[in-house]
Amino acid sequence: MQSSGATAFTQMLAQRPGCVALVDIPNNFAAPRVTTRLDFVAKAVVTTAYPLATHVERFRPDAVILFLRDPRVNHVSLRTKDYRHRSGLMEEKFLILDQLFAERHRFDAVVHYEDFVLGDPSVGKALADLGWPVEDGYREFRRSYDELLASLWAAEPDLRDRMDVVFGNAKGRAVSQAPIKKDWDRAVEAAVAHLCPRLLAHYQQRDAAAAEPAPKAPAAGAVTAPP
Repeated sequence: MQSSGATAFTQMLAQRPGCVALVDIPNNFAAPRVTTRLDFVAKAVVTTAYPLATHVERFRPDAVILFLRDPRVNHVSLRTKDYRHRSGLMEEKFLILDQLFAERHRFDAVVHYEDFVLGDPSVGKALADLGWPVEDGYREFRRSYDELLASLWAAEPDLRDRMDVVFGNAKGRAVSQAPIKKDWDRAVEAAVAHLCPRLLAHYQQRDAAAAEPAPKAPAAGAVTAPP
């Protein structure tokens, strides 16, 4: 999904030494057909113009990750972007997102933006299970844009004429540690409930689980026994 933070996630994956990366395929392009045998990571946006099947058929990936973000935060961010209605209306994109979430069994892994930025160990485990282990240093974007582009052109020179290459809204030299804002209003909540009900319910469950107090440890010297 656009404005989900997937570009920053892909930029982190692109820190793998020697790999090739398309950190952010523009929404008006499908994932390309490539010939290199080097490790290659790409971020693609699923839209009405380019469904998931098109990206997969062309790029032929070994693994496909569904990257999720709280749809309320995603909605607040995307509605301010001038590209929100490109390659499909913004509302249509959220409908597609909800359907993909419902079919998440089709993906090899599901990663939440919130877990990614907080460095949750589950993200690293999922990536290692896919054969793309990440190191702590990958969260610092040491491979510059120039280096990423140079490796891309060296591996796939034809892409210069076949598609645009961008780096999305990924900014800075590391994964952002800024607090995750939750500043939506009732109108956003209502819109997302209509467009993305299943993913919204999933995030509401995550919020509720995070709000539950941690179980208290027994006091010193106390003895616990089954009832």
